[in-house]
Amino acid sequence: MSSEQFLQQVTEYIRSKEAKIHVEKELRHHLKVSKQAWEKRGYSAADAEQKAIMEMGSAAKLGKSMNKIHRPKWDFWLIGTICFLILAGFIPVMTFDSSIMYGDGMQGYFIENKIFHTIVGLLTITSLMFYDYRKMQRYSLLLYSLGCLLLAMLAFMPNTARNGEAMFAIGPLAISGWSALPFLLVALAHFFTKPSFKLWQAMFICLLPIWLILQLPNLALAFIYTAVMSVLFFFSRFTRKIKQVIGGLSIAFLGCCILFFDLYANQLAPYQLARLNGFFSPQMYADAEGYDYLNLQKIIANSGWFGAETPIAFREAHTIYAFVQIIQAVGFGVSIVIILLLLGVASRILWIFRTMPLSFGKMLALAAVALYSFQSIYSILMVLGYLPILEVPLPFISYGITPMMLNAILIGLVLSVYRRKSVMTAES
Repeated sequence: MSSEQFLQQVTEYIRSKEAKIHVEKELRHHLKVSKQAWEKRGYSAADAEQKAIMEMGSAAKLGKSMNKIHRPKWDFWLIGTICFLILAGFIPVMTFDSSIMYGDGMQGYFIENKIFHTIVGLLTITSLMFYDYRKMQRYSLLLYSLGCLLLAMLAFMPNTARNGEAMFAIGPLAISGWSALPFLLVALAHFFTKPSFKLWQAMFICLLPIWLILQLPNLALAFIYTAVMSVLFFFSRFTRKIKQVIGGLSIAFLGCCILFFDLYANQLAPYQLARLNGFFSPQMYADAEGYDYLNLQKIIANSGWFGAETPIAFREAHTIYAFVQIIQAVGFGVSIVIILLLLGVASRILWIFRTMPLSFGKMLALAAVALYSFQSIYSILMVLGYLPILEVPLPFISYGITPMMLNAILIGLVLSVYRRKSVMTAES
């Protein structure tokens, strides 16, 4: 039996096409090394090849073993946790008073839309899980260009606005800057794993989207994007010295912004400045931007372990304030369980991330967990009164097709990486 015949017999038992290529490559290398070792002992090339094949053992047994090891994986723990979070997302939609903002008879409309969003989200997760994420590497520049083009279109050619933020409406669908994030983060995940990626290229590619986002303007998106980009840079291939220098300069710049905030505040849009004033002095702006902060405090104070006896109706209870609506609808007990589920998803992705070599897949998982975690942490701390109110969605809980799709893409990419984890190399 020749080496080629042996490899063909082994790979016949491996069902996954990508695993088959990986196993064949590894076994071919081992056979070559073993053959060379036997030749050094004085065996002829033909006899050395047979000795190398015999060392491998039974082709059938080896093939079945490799098939079991390299079988595409399903992370049922992560899938199950996401399903529970999606179900929890129905609580604010089913319990908030839609009449206060949208008129009577709209509750059914929001529930139907939530069901539609859920179906689309689950289909997105499933599709991306079966898609080979490694194919995205060849389109990284195109994806980055699309993300920047979308931001530029929103910044300079919007056809509508919401709360001062430029948007582009196509029928009932309103496209916001959040839609550009998946394109940008997939591209950055690839750029930061390229050995040839230069620092000046990284600075240009990272800073251009921030400038475009600030033209919208969307402070929440700018903050989240900057935070995720910083995490990716920290885990990139750049040397520790470069990371320390850039980190020091960034901290110094942030310190200057805080020090000279009064000067910079004049450049903010009026509604942005009013929101900050409402956060720092809610009592002084109780009838304006401080009202939401005071109202949230009142709702939380009146809620117990099983909810509030007399729920308070308030605007956006199903979107950016969804977590507070859950607290007053079903209580602190269920809310703590939801926090644990959110933490569980992040912990699981981090567990997947830590076992990988530095690769495109590892950076994708890192970008996903960073974006998911920053959304979750900011959204919860915001409604509890510890951070200024910005339109940051709570993953899989807040109502809307954009937050659902954004986080479905993140989880779908993570599951795609996990599914091919056994055949991952430093380049994949």
